[in-house]
Amino acid sequence: MSVEMVAFDVAGTVLNDDGLVISAFKNAFEATQPELWPTHGAEWTQYAIDTMGQSKLDVFTKLLGDAEKAHTANVAFEESYVSKIAEFGAVPIAGAEDVFKYLRSKGIAIALTTGFSRSTLETLINELEWKDLIDISVTPGEAGRGRPHPDMLQKAATTLGITNPADVIVLGDTAADMQAAVTFGAGQSIGVLTGAHDEHTLHDAGATSVINSVADLKSLI
Repeated sequence: MSVEMVAFDVAGTVLNDDGLVISAFKNAFEATQPELWPTHGAEWTQYAIDTMGQSKLDVFTKLLGDAEKAHTANVAFEESYVSKIAEFGAVPIAGAEDVFKYLRSKGIAIALTTGFSRSTLETLINELEWKDLIDISVTPGEAGRGRPHPDMLQKAATTLGITNPADVIVLGDTAADMQAAVTFGAGQSIGVLTGAHDEHTLHDAGATSVINSVADLKSLI
């Protein structure tokens, strides 16, 4: 297939997560819903795992059923996550940067899509020094809707002048990544096993293939 763009999810796909996202979810719930956390904590945590890859604000909205409470929780989540990145650092998945450079050498555009807000994504890009390695990054708020909707992929492709979704490869670690790729019409929807969901879950969500990590992408292009 002809490949014009590869769209990567961030945490768990090209960035080591090591449980930081779920830890930040827990911190946000404990801080903003202290009365409900003891009785709902296990259920909410499992939902956050099951919906990993989706817009974090959407996840909070579905769980709390109130836009204002969801916004407050999402701000607490973002603050907790950024503080953890500041404490532990942002560590790329082994081989991610080599893959970016390889794609660039072949004239293939690199997009990052995420469930994070723009401010958090910028913190990560700056921390990783990836600004000059990627062509575009898109957040749910900028695209309209987050995953599993294809809006971020559509915005990235349109901005870069890519008209045929079949010329796009999508790489991600969650069911939501695969669902967005399928709806978008990507030529390949590739799951990786370095993040939230297992091989069975990724295939069920529409993955055309599942690889161990982003480092193995070269073998499919």
